[in-house]
Amino acid sequence: MADRQVTQQTIFALLAKLDDPDADLRYMSLNDLYGILTNPNSLFLSHDRGTATKLAGGLLKALDDQHGDVQNQALKCLGPLAVRLPLESLTPLLEQLANLTASQTIDTSVPNTALRVIVDTLPRPQSGQPPSQNSIIAYTAVSEVLVPRLTGPTLSITGRRSSVVRGMMEKDPSRGFSSDAIDVLIKVVTCFGPLLQDSELASLQASVMAIIQNDTAGTVVTKRALTAISALVLYFSDNQLNEFVSDLTKTLSSEISVVQRRHLIAAIGAIAKTAPGKFGPHLDTLVPFVFSAVGEDNITRAN
Repeated sequence: MADRQVTQQTIFALLAKLDDPDADLRYMSLNDLYGILTNPNSLFLSHDRGTATKLAGGLLKALDDQHGDVQNQALKCLGPLAVRLPLESLTPLLEQLANLTASQTIDTSVPNTALRVIVDTLPRPQSGQPPSQNSIIAYTAVSEVLVPRLTGPTLSITGRRSSVVRGMMEKDPSRGFSSDAIDVLIKVVTCFGPLLQDSELASLQASVMAIIQNDTAGTVVTKRALTAISALVLYFSDNQLNEFVSDLTKTLSSEISVVQRRHLIAAIGAIAKTAPGKFGPHLDTLVPFVFSAVGEDNITRAN
């Protein structure tokens, strides 16, 4: 108990220093907090919602620091904090970070990076083993907060009125699509793919394909979206994969722009490379569209 009280007092003292005008002192305070969070003495935080909430609030504030080194050290602290947080504190932390990705006043790459750091640190299912209770708890928080925020508008109750918050994968009128948001999606799928429900995979697929099929999506964003759809396909059920291929076939058979056709063909190539065993049986259906697009003359010369 004494050690716990000492650690609590140290945490509160370090959090107070995050308001100091000296950037070096703020950095060193975060460095000391990182040392505490990676020490077994901080395990009590999983049962101390009050202290954990104050810690999370201090780190969120530090993410908006004007000094890059302070920001980076705050990001470094979020990983070990995430695995110390009780579920009732992890969920609001994810919500706050997801809300910051829609901000028009801060660099949204910072909260997106923070989300990736947290997701990557959380307990995850291991291949060939039943999911642990901790990984299920972590997935529950990700499922409740991140998946809905990634895929579409959600209702945010702030202040006196509720408002609709744009989905992280949706196109921002001033900034366009966010490659950082796609990276968050990739991290979610990579870490928790085996636990994602069919409905979640379907909604994530729809958001990614909307970018791939958008003529205005830039090269960087499109490449990240191709990586995302390749990661998603790995966890599709047979029925989902059949429906996905059917949708691809219908779209490629219709009148679409050259850019859209090129992106869809790139998606076929990316998926075939990432999941050859799963996607291979469907190539006979899709390859004719690829040959048709490149032209027989080009194929002959290539051979």
